[in-house]
Amino acid sequence: MDNSLVTQSLIALVVAAIVVFRFAARELKPRVIKASTLWLRPGLVVVLTAWLIWTTLTVDPAGSGQLAIAVAAGAVAGVVTGVLIVRYTSFSPAGIPNAVMARGSKVTFGIWLAAFVLRFLARYLVPHGADARTQLPMNSGTVTLVAVAFLVIAIAFQREIARFSAART
Repeated sequence: MDNSLVTQSLIALVVAAIVVFRFAARELKPRVIKASTLWLRPGLVVVLTAWLIWTTLTVDPAGSGQLAIAVAAGAVAGVVTGVLIVRYTSFSPAGIPNAVMARGSKVTFGIWLAAFVLRFLARYLVPHGADARTQLPMNSGTVTLVAVAFLVIAIAFQREIARFSAART
């Protein structure tokens, strides 16, 4: 296996972790979410996810079953993470058109941290979890988790923006 591809995979994972950490840290303070920029972060992470899945498939086509399991598990965990984040986020009018004020909490911050702890725990629970061939699919699954969570959150934020915009008129 080409170690440079494992390195690229780890870089993608680190980028996703940085994005999530910044997003999670923002959970601790109120923030204005604008409809015009709402889909940038999910779009970026979806592209990163597609690239990482493609890279994983080209490196180890024989491991496509493991990749499918990792991506499916990541997608399910992403839906759960996104739904929980939305559940523990409060919304209010932002005072500007096409925007909403979102307030996370320590609970939402903890949900993000728990999602990443789950991934690193999997490294120790999955047979050969520390092996490079196993890391690529696991990294794809982790980035899928982030992408799906961001999509679920963006859909909910868009719905809240529409709700508060309709209330203004």
